[in-house]
Amino acid sequence: MSSRSARAERDGFLARTAYDENPPRVEYAPTALGRTLIDPLDAARAWARAHVPEITEAGTAYAQGG
Repeated sequence: MSSRSARAERDGFLARTAYDENPPRVEYAPTALGRTLIDPLDAARAWARAHVPEITEAGTAYAQGG
């Protein structure tokens, strides 16, 4: 499990189900708390898509030292 998944599980955003199978299988699903993040994350994604040119320009300027 990645440390990011472990943190999300620890913080109550993901539920982990491990199956006693061969090969081993694990599934993750958002909890009720995790599902409350869907709309805010969708809004952040939409904002980022709408601002790709500015974000790209800022990254280029930063990489060039200014």
